[in-house]
Amino acid sequence: MIPYDVIIAGASFAGLAAAQRVGGRVLLLDREPIGAGVTSACAAPLAIIEAMGGSGAVQQIHDRLILHTPHRSTPWPLPEPFCTFDYARFCGLAFAATGAEFRRTTVAGRDGNSVLTGEGEISARWLIDATGWRAALAASGDGPGPPLRPPRSRRPPGARRAPGRFVAFGIESELPADVGPGLHFYFLPEVRDGYAWAFPCGGAVRFGVLSYFGRTKLLPGLTRFMTRFGLRPGPLHGGYLASGFRDPVADGVFVAGDASGQCLPLTGEGIRTAILAGYRVGDLLRDVLDGRRTFEDAAADYCGFVAGARRAYRALLWGNLALLAMPLRLTGAAAAALSRPGPLGRFMRHYLGIFAGSARAAAVQ
Repeated sequence: MIPYDVIIAGASFAGLAAAQRVGGRVLLLDREPIGAGVTSACAAPLAIIEAMGGSGAVQQIHDRLILHTPHRSTPWPLPEPFCTFDYARFCGLAFAATGAEFRRTTVAGRDGNSVLTGEGEISARWLIDATGWRAALAASGDGPGPPLRPPRSRRPPGARRAPGRFVAFGIESELPADVGPGLHFYFLPEVRDGYAWAFPCGGAVRFGVLSYFGRTKLLPGLTRFMTRFGLRPGPLHGGYLASGFRDPVADGVFVAGDASGQCLPLTGEGIRTAILAGYRVGDLLRDVLDGRRTFEDAAADYCGFVAGARRAYRALLWGNLALLAMPLRLTGAAAAALSRPGPLGRFMRHYLGIFAGSARAAAVQ
């Protein structure tokens, strides 16, 4: 007898969301304890964090973005509240709502429906890969997505690319500070191939910088950025963000979150898309386990769900390329032009509509 109905590799946003929905005998695998190894800035729509059972992890609620360039600052009111939250607390609360078993072990790959781990092979009827940008289970099932290809003359040393997709990299340091309300994004000379941010989270602020090209030597840029606030970086965390949709079902494995390249270009947002993709996968596999649909039908549904976001994804990708090409003065002017109610409303509807067709999405809207 196969011991598990579903094995989910990766116990962060996508993996936890799938585990909450799938039912049956579920095993979550991760090389870190639940809630350890944070790589995210941990800002997302409040409704999604609440839907995952993470209300107790919310640190601060935000009703606006503020886009800063050296020449101007432009507020963008948000159509729904976002929040910053404590990652460890969120994961603990979300896991408590799963009913799944958790095992801390490395995931090296798979052999058919058996996951190769540090403890040997573990088998299940179905597998979900939510391991992040490395895609440990689905690495052999790449589907080429639209990569972000910087001009040769501008590709920074150490820039990282994965086959068929673009891998960004960011680092962050959290310190007591006050930068005013809202989620602050900065487009500055310190990080010309990306952006910086300052996200208030209660009595502290998360300061970070990101390189769209996956450049990892970001500490000098973060140090210069934080000097603007009279601060120096403290303890650091960070990681890679994979964009560029790959096959959402690879050789019988459902792939969600960064493992499927579902982190969005331009903004680097990946929590919302990972959770909604995890919900979709969990709902579909629950139908398969209950006999309401075949695996083939579920796989086709999930592929169609992801394909429905490609147009909006490509629009963000083109926006990303334009941002890299334009002078900072023009970036500020563009942000101000988009801040008008009509253009901003249209942009946010399309942006927040990505993956909003997830089953039972009304529960997280």
